[in-house]
Amino acid sequence: MTEPPPLRAESVRYAYVCHVCGSDHVTRDAWAMWDVDAQAWVLDTAFDYAHCHRCMGDTRLEQVVVTSPVTFAAPCPSLPTGSGQCR
Repeated sequence: MTEPPPLRAESVRYAYVCHVCGSDHVTRDAWAMWDVDAQAWVLDTAFDYAHCHRCMGDTRLEQVVVTSPVTFAAPCPSLPTGSGQCR
């Protein structure tokens, strides 16, 4: 088996995952402000509180380097694949 080529600095991508289960289905509390010129909500401040929607509780986020097109989030067992929402 050969090693994948090293990532170039400009191509490094990151994901944030739950420190308990490793899922990337995580969110943070934040404030958004309405931008009149852009006619869209713009993120203003992200707070420390993080929530894992797989564990259904508080979490600490860990930043990981994405080295392949694999998702970290586990599928929701109670919903059909691709529904886009977890309960």
